[in-house]
Amino acid sequence: MIKIDKGNPPAALVRAKVQHDQINNAAYLLDPPGYNSGHKKFSFTEAYKSASVKKTLNIVQNGKCCFSEAKFVNDDAHVEHFRPKGFVENKVTGAISYPGYYWLAYDWSNLFYCKSTTNSSFKRNFFPLVKRGRRKKNHLDNTVEVCVLIDPSTDDPRQHIRFRNEEIKGVTSRGKKTIELLDLRNGQLDEARRTKFNYLRAMKNAADLMISNGIPMDTPQLIALIHELKQSILPQAEFSSMAIDFLQGWPHLH
Repeated sequence: MIKIDKGNPPAALVRAKVQHDQINNAAYLLDPPGYNSGHKKFSFTEAYKSASVKKTLNIVQNGKCCFSEAKFVNDDAHVEHFRPKGFVENKVTGAISYPGYYWLAYDWSNLFYCKSTTNSSFKRNFFPLVKRGRRKKNHLDNTVEVCVLIDPSTDDPRQHIRFRNEEIKGVTSRGKKTIELLDLRNGQLDEARRTKFNYLRAMKNAADLMISNGIPMDTPQLIALIHELKQSILPQAEFSSMAIDFLQGWPHLH
């Protein structure tokens, strides 16, 4: 994971949020017990996953999944609600809490683009908190929540998740729990990271060998290798956080 600068939301999403927040907020105030018990449920339109929302999220996330940093290539990507809009599920007990974060259903800060498998199979409607206690129950609730999952738009993911070669590591309890809940060590991701890591290592080894043999730094082949390695640590590169950790301290990046 890397930090994501969300920027400004699409204008259509702003309009949808104003419209639907008024409707849902008013509905909740008419019958709080009904919504708190789950007997009444909110209706949501697809405005939060419109073409403009998907396009903008894809751009600000550099064409990568917000959680795994894998590139979207022929993928069925999902618009993910970081805080679930309908209800919150307890991963351990299976208990369901109502309502969800209905007031954030169209909130730009709560929307991300992620791999469909990550969203459907792992993230789902889970949203554990660091401290047990009452979570925010409605749009007027001022409870201060500290979530377990790393929010790539407000947290610096690299303070919590790092890499040893191609192996993802949690360096804080939140990092470890994020990796576990989102299954960021699954076989498909592990193989993709391993392939990318082996490619980077081969290029670095080739560059180091050329330099140790006295090949001039302005040799085109050496310039090309170093350029490729420099590109691997940029935000738009797949698994750039892994590349940053692998190449950290290598003097030829500067």
